[in-house]
Amino acid sequence: MSADLHHRAVVADTHNDLLMAVTARPPRRWASFFRDRWLPQLHEGGVNIQVLPVFIDDRHRPEGALRETLRMIECAHTLAEGNPDHVRLCLTGQHIDHTLTENKIALVLALESAPALDTNTELLPTLHRLGIRIAS
Repeated sequence: MSADLHHRAVVADTHNDLLMAVTARPPRRWASFFRDRWLPQLHEGGVNIQVLPVFIDDRHRPEGALRETLRMIECAHTLAEGNPDHVRLCLTGQHIDHTLTENKIALVLALESAPALDTNTELLPTLHRLGIRIAS
């Protein structure tokens, strides 16, 4: 019964550190590493919506936080562009709905904490323009 419900429901994974794992690879491998390593897990888990936290670990703080934030955002765009038959980076609820009707996984970028911004909240619109849709 619960497996049936799982497969009928829209499953959203709101936290997965896959961007950290993918950005640890050379940029030329981001899309293929995601496709080979992470995509099968998402399909097996029945994930329909994957939130991609942009989390900056201590080794990049504080000086490299903004650069690493931008790398992770670029990584998300790259892995989505490199896997268009499977995923789409979504910027609106309508994008998510459309992506789900195509049986693709909707990716949503999230900012986890904000060491790249520090107290400069005026930069939030810039990150929004780059695709960030959730901040915590």
